[in-house]
Amino acid sequence: MGGPAAELWSSPQPSAISGALRALAGSYTVTMGRPVAARRTWLDSADRRLYHAGLALTATPDADGAETLQLTGPDGTTVTAGPDVAGWPRLLDGLPDELRPRLAPVLGVRALLPVVRISGSWVAGRLLDAEGKTVLRLVYERAGRINGSEARVPAGLRLVPLRGYAAVAARAGRILRGAGLVPDDRSAYAAALAAAGIYPDAAVPPVVRPELPGDAAVARVLLSFLDEMEAVRDGTVADVDIEFLHDFRVAVRRSRSAVRLLGDLLPADLVAWVTPELKWLGDLTARSRDLDVHLEELPSLAAGLSSGRPEDLEPMAEHLRALREGERHRLVRGLRSTRYGRWRSRWRTSLEEVAGRDGDGPTVRELSGERLAGAYRRVLRRGSRITPASPAEALHDLRKRCKELRYLLEIFAPVLDPGGARGAVKELKALQDVLGTFQDTEAQREQIYALAADMMAGGDADARTMLAMGEIAARLQESMQASRAEFAAAFASFGRLPVPHRMALLTQAPSGTATAGAAR
Repeated sequence: MGGPAAELWSSPQPSAISGALRALAGSYTVTMGRPVAARRTWLDSADRRLYHAGLALTATPDADGAETLQLTGPDGTTVTAGPDVAGWPRLLDGLPDELRPRLAPVLGVRALLPVVRISGSWVAGRLLDAEGKTVLRLVYERAGRINGSEARVPAGLRLVPLRGYAAVAARAGRILRGAGLVPDDRSAYAAALAAAGIYPDAAVPPVVRPELPGDAAVARVLLSFLDEMEAVRDGTVADVDIEFLHDFRVAVRRSRSAVRLLGDLLPADLVAWVTPELKWLGDLTARSRDLDVHLEELPSLAAGLSSGRPEDLEPMAEHLRALREGERHRLVRGLRSTRYGRWRSRWRTSLEEVAGRDGDGPTVRELSGERLAGAYRRVLRRGSRITPASPAEALHDLRKRCKELRYLLEIFAPVLDPGGARGAVKELKALQDVLGTFQDTEAQREQIYALAADMMAGGDADARTMLAMGEIAARLQESMQASRAEFAAAFASFGRLPVPHRMALLTQAPSGTATAGAAR
């Protein structure tokens, strides 16, 4: 565990730290060691979960290449593990025992990746009082390279207080301030991210603007979805963690919905070409994602068995893993194929051409009301037809229409009233949650039936496994029925406002008001 938090002091002037050390020497004896080469890597998930939780995990290699891992909490306490030689990326199960309990609630299914690597040198030092007793520790962190590039992290002087000497630390801080240094309140991780040009807290600028022509706006939105696919493609191919594929699928699904709902604003031949290509990508990724979800949820399903035992489901887990391996080969071939390469090249070039036009058609502001009203009417029309006797497909179709409406709300956010949009999304999400639970549990139940038949045909399961799978299927059936029973109330809440009233709430923002960006 650590003591009082260290303070970092810095200056844009390279010579300021040397001057600050001389100023400290006027009141204390300053002893500094020899420069030591230092390399440090900050690790985090692709979506910066550790950063947002106030955690920092660093890996510092020794002369033999093994790493010491240090996890720092929001309160400055530390946990150290090592020597570690496993390499990165790595999932939670592959981390040292000392780190897993603290990281599990934050990291979940995401892998840790190297985010920022800094190589440089540092000099350890001490402040001694008149009796020669150490009253404060110093670390002079010299400017270092970032990720092997020419970019540099600036030098800094870190004060490391000792227990019982808070007054000394405060006085040293005043001396440093008088010497021209300023305190840097950021954590070391936040400072390293900023030096690398990474700003996790930065607001995402809107993809579209109210005055943009509709065709250019749609092209920009689709380009942003393509950017999202490209950002996670390599992680999907490498199987870094299952969220890369999930994010890829979400971008594909949003692209398909945008083309379906707004494609009439694009060149007809472009829409005719890309529609089957996007369907191909959706089909290519669907089975792998379904297997990921099933494997992820299997431990919780196994833990809930009453008559069976969790180990009875191990043959099912092995079968799922084998299926996943086969599907991943198909997925990777597809994402590395000439077809995918040609598709993304032509799609980007075509969208950039449309996005750069000076169109004279309807603007985003003019389009938003019409398209949102139409999407709302489709949801209300389909939902009002559903009765307790309606087939499951009717609820699945309604879920698709709800997703389309959600995407439009995100795309047109820059011209919507923020409060009205938040209220609409909240009510829509409540309905989506019910429909999603119904569809997901039905899909899992049907998959268990198919797995059972496949495993029995191959002789891969005994009676205990079959009984345990049957118990899970029965529980999923109960969950389906419960969500089906919740549907009427959720839909009634969502549909309580007529379309004109809902649109009035959404579009009452003053002209030119912009809020969040397009769908992420």
